[in-house]
Amino acid sequence: MTMKHGRKLLLMLMVLLIGACNAKTPENVSGETANPPAKPTDKEVPAMNNESQKATEVQPPSPSSVLYFIYQKDGDGALSYEVENGSWTTYWYGYRFELDGKQYYTGFAYDTPFKFSKAEQESDPAPDAKATITQSTFVLTAPGTESPWTFQGSDRAVGEFGAYEKGNEIDKTREPQSYRTPGGNLVLAIPTWYLAGGTRVSSFDLLVFNPHELKVDEQRWVYLGNIVAGEDNSAACDEEDGGKIACVKSSGTLSFVPKEGSDLPLLRVARSGTEVVSPGKTRVLGPADATDYNYDPVKKQYQ
Repeated sequence: MTMKHGRKLLLMLMVLLIGACNAKTPENVSGETANPPAKPTDKEVPAMNNESQKATEVQPPSPSSVLYFIYQKDGDGALSYEVENGSWTTYWYGYRFELDGKQYYTGFAYDTPFKFSKAEQESDPAPDAKATITQSTFVLTAPGTESPWTFQGSDRAVGEFGAYEKGNEIDKTREPQSYRTPGGNLVLAIPTWYLAGGTRVSSFDLLVFNPHELKVDEQRWVYLGNIVAGEDNSAACDEEDGGKIACVKSSGTLSFVPKEGSDLPLLRVARSGTEVVSPGKTRVLGPADATDYNYDPVKKQYQ
């Protein structure tokens, strides 16, 4: 090798090293995508029963980190940006939970369908066009360090929901609910709402988390559908001057009922308030109006 060629090779190596040092990685998270860590073991995960207070003080991964680990594309802090082929992602919801002594954090997002042509990108979404739910999950492995969370995995297609290529809105007036199944999985009910014909529909979007070692055809999270909890038509009702649209408002309380022979529970929504029974007439809801939702293994959703 000549001295001239040796200098060129040395210069190229220096440029590559500088670029690697300046590469952007999500804050407070270690994972396979950025600085690969050793695979965490049970011994490396702190027991939450002794240090739960300390663990809860650790900030979860940021929404931008959640999106980065799903799409491998940095959005410069944006919560919604184009990822590929005309598809846009939007951060949706973050959930922190403890299961069998481990603390997890999952960030959910949704993305729109691919749109390859300019005409597709500029057209308005159809009412029945759903969004695809995505997720990235982290495990708290090193509280008190610069990277307390370890990236566990992500899914680019957990399920489809919503309308007009948007996910259902998060209802911040209600709390999420969860249920640990006999098999050790976690059913999560996220409070949401959407509009239907001028009526605000309160609902729950349902997902199940599998903490076990995954088989080839399994995912960490799976979407189980949407169930209705209540309705409020105050924005569209008309009771004055002989109006025929009565004003009604109802709410629902969700409970999980263990079901023999099934790992997934029956979902029961106890309803209260009022509902329309005929044009201009309403009735008061009572205990007999509770609605049960069963998991349909064929449709793979609650019905």
